[in-house]
Amino acid sequence: MRLTELDPQWIAGPKGDRIGFVFRSPTNRDQWQSCFVIPPKVGDQIDLFEALLGEDVMCQPCNPKAKWIVVGGIRDATFEAMTVSPSLDGSAGGLWHGHITNGEIKGGGV
Repeated sequence: MRLTELDPQWIAGPKGDRIGFVFRSPTNRDQWQSCFVIPPKVGDQIDLFEALLGEDVMCQPCNPKAKWIVVGGIRDATFEAMTVSPSLDGSAGGLWHGHITNGEIKGGGV
């Protein structure tokens, strides 16, 4: 499965720069998962999700103590070719846990 099949959207920071992205969970497309290069506080993440997706959307925030690396940098990344490390683990909320490699969703039984 490709990340582009999961309606990915960029999240912009206060200065308009990309700080993360959201995508529909491969294991439950009614819910969204998030990934940040440096996650803001959970409350701030929720505010960003609501501004981007609407108030009634379920989006799992990231652990503010963690961070992910978008290979080549998030500024120039594309959803078609993006690689993220380490894995994205939504299992605490019953969602997908796996990798995004060259724009492909891997792992998590998908």
